[in-house]
Amino acid sequence: MMRASPVSPSGIPLTPDRALAEQLARWSAASGDDPAACVAAAVAAVATHSGQQVALTVDGTMVDAAPAVAEVEVDPEVIERWGPWLPGLLRETLVPLEGRRGFGVHHTPPDVVEEILDLAETCGTVWTESTTALDPAVGGGAFLLAVASRLPGSRSDVVARLQGIDIDPLAVAATVAGLTLWAGTPPPAGAFQVADFLAVEPSALSPVDVVVGNPPFLSQLKGSGIRTREDRERLAARWAGVGRYVDDAMAFALASVDVVVEGGVVVLVQPASALGAADAEPVRARLMASAPLRGLWVDRTRRFAADVDTVALVACRGGDEGPVSVEGVAMPPPASTSWAPLLSVGAGTPLIEWHPGPVLSDVARVTSGFRDQFYGLRGAVDDDPDGAHPLVTSGAIDPLRLRWGLRPSRFDRVRYTHPVVDLQLVDEGVRPWVEARMVPKVLVASQTKVIEAVVDEAGRTVPGTPVVSVEPTDPEVDVWHLAALLTSPVATALLVREAAGTALSADAVRVSARLLGSLPLPMNNAAWASAAEQARQGDVVGCGTSMLSAHGLGDRPDLLEWWVARIPARSSGM
Repeated sequence: MMRASPVSPSGIPLTPDRALAEQLARWSAASGDDPAACVAAAVAAVATHSGQQVALTVDGTMVDAAPAVAEVEVDPEVIERWGPWLPGLLRETLVPLEGRRGFGVHHTPPDVVEEILDLAETCGTVWTESTTALDPAVGGGAFLLAVASRLPGSRSDVVARLQGIDIDPLAVAATVAGLTLWAGTPPPAGAFQVADFLAVEPSALSPVDVVVGNPPFLSQLKGSGIRTREDRERLAARWAGVGRYVDDAMAFALASVDVVVEGGVVVLVQPASALGAADAEPVRARLMASAPLRGLWVDRTRRFAADVDTVALVACRGGDEGPVSVEGVAMPPPASTSWAPLLSVGAGTPLIEWHPGPVLSDVARVTSGFRDQFYGLRGAVDDDPDGAHPLVTSGAIDPLRLRWGLRPSRFDRVRYTHPVVDLQLVDEGVRPWVEARMVPKVLVASQTKVIEAVVDEAGRTVPGTPVVSVEPTDPEVDVWHLAALLTSPVATALLVREAAGTALSADAVRVSARLLGSLPLPMNNAAWASAAEQARQGDVVGCGTSMLSAHGLGDRPDLLEWWVARIPARSSGM
């Protein structure tokens, strides 16, 4: 007996179950090298079950089910439960993993589709008997089938109000077949087309009320999905100031705004990095000017097959800037410089209200090396436990504990146990910068869940790129005060708020000198001094607890609990 998966209010199954997986696997195993004939078998099975006559037509050619696939045993309960969704689900299964990565194709689980559409409704999207919708990258048709189930009206009328585009002919064919199976009648001729949405002129499409979907995630800096020079120039001309190397997903967002009516809604999945990446700022600025955000959905558990953190944007063309709904919290509209504060709330970061005042850069020099400093150290690094100037990489830094010599480090693709720098061998162009770091300082790692800082009281270490060096410039603030300030729930929460999504995962922080320099100084100097002493003793949690009091947030156990949970177990001191 098949265990029923939960369904949405519209009747859409939410969670793929074992029976579905086994059915898809049986079809896939028999598919050979003909995925279209395999999908045709699924279409035929659903049509037979429902008493319909529906065929799979790919690029105008009708495709028959391959005999081997047509003979595959079909689970009637799977057909009954998933029906119109099966052609798209099978098409997704047949796309090889390397193809998904190369073309940024990562399909949307049914439960995610429902959550995103729920958010769109919360943000004011209203489905009426005249609502029209477009998916610019239909994939398996999951979004349009879900939208269709929410639209009022007869099914044939609903399908007549839908449009879809995809570069994959089989994706378009599977979507059309699924909608035909759902409605009993096919969509109008020409409503679905095989094309690159970014190459389609907006005037060639009928304006719609809603654009919804999951566009391909394709960085234009590397990978097989890089556009041609002509395509880059065309997009740069289309959106002045955005740049030629805009990620495909964000370019889809801009193009979607061009095809929705005034007051229309854009609901698109995006990589979380789009919210905070500096090179995406022109896109965010253009979106806020033309289609301000209304809501943000955050995938906390990576339910997509892509190895990337994911969000979904809900934006309204021509609307006024207003609160943005994130996890049920109404957040103020973000500045285009960064939407990361929204992502941090969606990822569960506690909120902190802060007011302008003295910051870390007022009492310390905050700096980090870049490419020149990295290359300038080449040829000057050796492995020597007795070396005078240890090279400290991010991997050697834990909260309040330096693990140099205890944990192997890598520099310039070479593994070291005790990496040290011979200052005389450093390139002359960067030697003054390195020698300037030979002062008491705090070293801060990058790409971590909490700010991880260690003290170099003797001023002997060399920070390896991208380690940040924080050097006191105020005689009343020593390195232990600085270490305590950084080893704090407040510092981590504020940094996550400002930089969420820019690291390798949404749960990490990409530390930069600029952001560290903007961290606020505490108000209670006595509590700060106490925290500094606990930092000297290596008491990570005690230091963080005292820093909460120093910032006047001693009544925020939720903040302390959140921070402690992120500390590496080996470093918590608990």
